[in-house]
Amino acid sequence: MSFTEETPPTPPPVLPRRQDYIPVLYVSGSHYEIGHTMGRVYGNMLKQFVAAYEPLKDYLKAFADPKGRKIYDEALAQSRRYFPQYIIEMEGIADGSSVPFEQLFLMTLDDTLPVNLEKGKGPVGCTSILVNQPSLKALGHTEDALTETVNNFILLCAHIIPSDREKGGIFEAREEKFKAITYIGHLSGYASGFNYHGVIFSINTLFVSNPLPNKIPREIITRALLGARADMKEIMSIVLNEGCGTADGFNVNVAFLNEPSEQFVTHTIEVVPDPGNSSAIALNSFPVGQNSLHTNRMLHIKYPELHEEAYNSSLVREARYAQLTKNNLISNVVDLVRVLGNQDDITTYPIFSDSDSARVNTIVLGIFDLDLRVWVLWTNDPLRTPPLLQLPLNFTDLVWPALDEIIIPIPDVLPAMLSDTDKK
Repeated sequence: MSFTEETPPTPPPVLPRRQDYIPVLYVSGSHYEIGHTMGRVYGNMLKQFVAAYEPLKDYLKAFADPKGRKIYDEALAQSRRYFPQYIIEMEGIADGSSVPFEQLFLMTLDDTLPVNLEKGKGPVGCTSILVNQPSLKALGHTEDALTETVNNFILLCAHIIPSDREKGGIFEAREEKFKAITYIGHLSGYASGFNYHGVIFSINTLFVSNPLPNKIPREIITRALLGARADMKEIMSIVLNEGCGTADGFNVNVAFLNEPSEQFVTHTIEVVPDPGNSSAIALNSFPVGQNSLHTNRMLHIKYPELHEEAYNSSLVREARYAQLTKNNLISNVVDLVRVLGNQDDITTYPIFSDSDSARVNTIVLGIFDLDLRVWVLWTNDPLRTPPLLQLPLNFTDLVWPALDEIIIPIPDVLPAMLSDTDKK
């Protein structure tokens, strides 16, 4: 099934667009260099975003309180111990953009600060659908977030070779090559993306009522998934985070690009805090013939959960999915687009949200078609507008090879690469 083999039904009249672009950044270097380049290139966008992002005001107030500062310091120390390379990457963003590191890390802490200080949460929601049928292998995902994030994300295409100072963490720094939807000012990995090893995944926030201090922010843990090999044991090890664990809840939906079609299995993992020395996790796998849906509530693991707006939104979206697929199992791309673009519940909690009055909006919709090996992205309602971007699920456009692919020894090439000074 391809995006051109079937034509979707005649769409409604085109509505005014919210956005029709996705900034794309190709970059290579160390973790710090990657971050610094992101910060330098998108510094103005980041400064405008932090000025408009309402939750940051509460985070800064919490940071000024001794209890909030303690939560911040503990989370940063644990993150440096396990993932120093990603903290250095964030430091690069801060230095490149001239936005204080403390503000970036506070946004990473997210719900951990407000809940531990008995403050409220804002509604945020995403919808992920894993399709595992003989006719289609796909992961579809709506990235939903507070309206301030509309137009404030990029597609990062990165090749990272860690420097010596970025090594030494419990999670070993390694060469990484990935493409990921990335919120401006945040690390990649807490949305959707894929890497050189063929790991394809999306993330959904789970709203637990009891995040734990002295743990690692979920955004730091999911950043490590972009460096993971196509091995469920390694992915489970990353989210389990033995010795510490996540501070807050999230869901990972994952598939492997290079898995044989007849043995193809998709996976969904729910990850929540645990008072012990690791995360609590629940893994569910779906063989050929089974699809799965995940929103922003727990389906497989028991943990105290906030029954607030994001939870209610999840119930509505799950009910709509059940209705849409009751007699029409998703087995092709057109059906998947119809479901992910559905707005029947536009006055409450639609699957695709683009209302000007909504506190939460779908900022991007992506479909990974593993059969065609493409990632197709929309920034507007897919039933009214065509996709904006189609990327191949490979890295031929990142010309510099992985270290283990180098055919011509680099020392033999460098003497021939004269600088302008040498040529004079």
